[in-house]
Amino acid sequence: MAKNLLSKICCFEKTLIPLLRLKPAYTLQTGIYSDLERATLLKQILHLPQNHMQNQHFLERYNELHQIEVKISRETVDPVTPAQLLKNFPTAFEHDIALLNQGEFKTSNDEYEIDGDPSALYIHHSAQVSRRAFFDTRKGAIVIDANAVVSPFSLLTGPAYIGPESQLDRVSFSNSRCGRNCRLGGEIADSIIGSYSNKHHEGFLGHSLVGDWVNLGALTTTSDLKNNYGEVKLQIAETQFASGVIKLGSIIGDFSKTSIGTLLNTGTIIDVGCLLYSPVSSAKYYPPFFWGGSEPDVYQFERFLHDIEAIMARRNRKPDMFYLSALKEIHPEARKA
Repeated sequence: MAKNLLSKICCFEKTLIPLLRLKPAYTLQTGIYSDLERATLLKQILHLPQNHMQNQHFLERYNELHQIEVKISRETVDPVTPAQLLKNFPTAFEHDIALLNQGEFKTSNDEYEIDGDPSALYIHHSAQVSRRAFFDTRKGAIVIDANAVVSPFSLLTGPAYIGPESQLDRVSFSNSRCGRNCRLGGEIADSIIGSYSNKHHEGFLGHSLVGDWVNLGALTTTSDLKNNYGEVKLQIAETQFASGVIKLGSIIGDFSKTSIGTLLNTGTIIDVGCLLYSPVSSAKYYPPFFWGGSEPDVYQFERFLHDIEAIMARRNRKPDMFYLSALKEIHPEARKA
């Protein structure tokens, strides 16, 4: 079944740019894995439309390590929208389970509190999972990957994927995935979260797409439904896009942060490197390196670099030359220097 996922790899709507400025589109993890990871695990040719070729150096290095064959197509494909990514998550997740190394996971989990099929709870042998956590597998499986930690009084409802080294504390987590080394708490539903991102306190994140190295301050809350139940409209710069759905929260780009108590309107897009503090404006779109609340300013580049070095050091990482070059090109003032 998993092979069907690679039959046609599509391009992405411009509303997803905040998630793709610092990474190739084929590395965006849409289930447990990305298109590139699926091709590696399946030992299949990776078919990419011509406009998927950002950061070709990355792909060449990956080819050397994993011997992936890539074919470039001039075929025109319809762009994938944020709503489609969220809608397709359960299917992608289900297919990706077949690609797991089953020997690394415990699937006989009668010792845990489970509502549903115990064999649909996959816990990596190195994960630390409290017996006072609760799991609901009636609507989908739950996968907890290597060295992840799930604390007491957490509720996980499938389909759900918890990436390696991530930590969940008193969280309600449903129909969602998070990547590597995240810190999560509060209520998270119907969302896709990248790696090294934090939403560790109370607050609601729903029907949202969150990039890497994002930090959502305590009580940060996304609205994912308009008061009139109307269709959510998205905006990038001056261009507006119809979402086609009535439920859609926020799209939050890499290295963006919110302060304590930040409230985000339905369909808010926050681009790369922003810092929002309450009270925020009612803007639909915050451009790269937006700094402020109701009054806009620019996150100064040197200060931003200092901050992300400190943030990444907490995960024993540091920005590489690609990050630094790409960020400088995006920053409205640094690129002019």
